[in-house]
Amino acid sequence: MLRSLQTARHSLHREQTRIDNLANNLANVATSGFRQILTRITEQEAPGVDRAEPQEPAAPPATRVAQALPLRGAETGWVAERQLVMSQAVDMRPGSVAATGRNLDVALSGRGFFVVRDEDGNEYFTRDGGFNVDAAGRLVNAGGMPVQGAGGAIQIGGGEVTIDAAGDVMAGGTNRGRLRVVDFPTPERLLHRGGGLLAAPPDMPPNEAADAQTAVLQGHLESSNVDPVRTLVDMIAAQRAFEIGTKVLQANDEMLGQSVNTLGRNA
Repeated sequence: MLRSLQTARHSLHREQTRIDNLANNLANVATSGFRQILTRITEQEAPGVDRAEPQEPAAPPATRVAQALPLRGAETGWVAERQLVMSQAVDMRPGSVAATGRNLDVALSGRGFFVVRDEDGNEYFTRDGGFNVDAAGRLVNAGGMPVQGAGGAIQIGGGEVTIDAAGDVMAGGTNRGRLRVVDFPTPERLLHRGGGLLAAPPDMPPNEAADAQTAVLQGHLESSNVDPVRTLVDMIAAQRAFEIGTKVLQANDEMLGQSVNTLGRNA
């Protein structure tokens, strides 16, 4: 009974996480360069446990969200459990690229990310190339973070801005620097930080993107890779699963209460 309550609770947690991720994806349909979050649930076999020698349970992995009923060996006492494991990844499929005709709009064709830096020196990575020039003459993203070049923040100054395929920024006939474009061996592991920004985990530093795999397109923007219709359908399915899980949890709670009351009267 208690195991069924725990299973129902984990199921609710799973579906709530899915709903939160889908809602975030849907809210960023119009965010340039946004990469949706994919949530996957797979069934895996948990390590066997010898019940003859009980041990303190190890802390479960962060992605483990539920366990099904154990499969016990009739003679050995060995227990094999199946567990449902939730994993999340950033979807690296590209969005569509459309011309805007605006000089400070740039898109990346191929792999890679632009680099921006906040006032605390933290670096973030983005495919959103909708840039502007701030009051200090710096090239900044929509959130006002300076866009990084090979030598730091790019100072535009005055004059018409042109950006070539290699990312070289020209303004007033002067080269103002080259846009820094980086890549990662497993970009699916990047972490969303809001506003179309991604952060890298500590064990995955960025590498400079290969010129042969990436080109900068001036006057273009990349759209989000979220399919709004598919995302809405998935959200409805997740909400229905959450409702079913709630009913299962309530039914188990009522059964447990009845059992306790019956045992109390028979004691």
